[in-house]
Amino acid sequence: MSRTDAQLVLQVLEGDKVAFGELYDKYARLIRVICRDNTTDLASAQDLAQEVFLRAYAKLDKLKEPERFAAWLVTIARNVCREHRRSKGRDRHVLVGSEMLEQEPSPENEQDPRLAQLNDAMAQLDEKERLALHVYYLQGQDIDAALEILGVSRSAFYRLMGKGKKKIEQYINRRERG
Repeated sequence: MSRTDAQLVLQVLEGDKVAFGELYDKYARLIRVICRDNTTDLASAQDLAQEVFLRAYAKLDKLKEPERFAAWLVTIARNVCREHRRSKGRDRHVLVGSEMLEQEPSPENEQDPRLAQLNDAMAQLDEKERLALHVYYLQGQDIDAALEILGVSRSAFYRLMGKGKKKIEQYINRRERG
């Protein structure tokens, strides 16, 4: 029987580290996607995702509503990514993408062009639209869980999904024509 987020949070607070592992397994993919949306390389996205879970674990006792763990975790992820973007803007010594320029293209590094096009289209969406699509399709959450994670009403969620899908369709159609 699957334990709820609230049950898992309470068990973690009682010292059950395995319970936090279950929370990690449940939300790691979503958090990595959120972090990947906010950085230019996979290694940084993975580092940011780890930072999100470290902060969540360290501050779990501050969570007032354990049943809202997912929404709280997404907020932490957004804050960590915002801090990362700010710090990158201040660091004048960062070599932008130099490791990517040195990398030779190879068949194992090549991405399916349709997936690359979808990633490009997703990058054009605003953060809430992207997050709605990620939560529902990638994370596979049901509508009620998605509403909880995003903190929006049912009608606002459907608007976000509709706008996001329409923008992706328009982007892909423009690319195919032009």
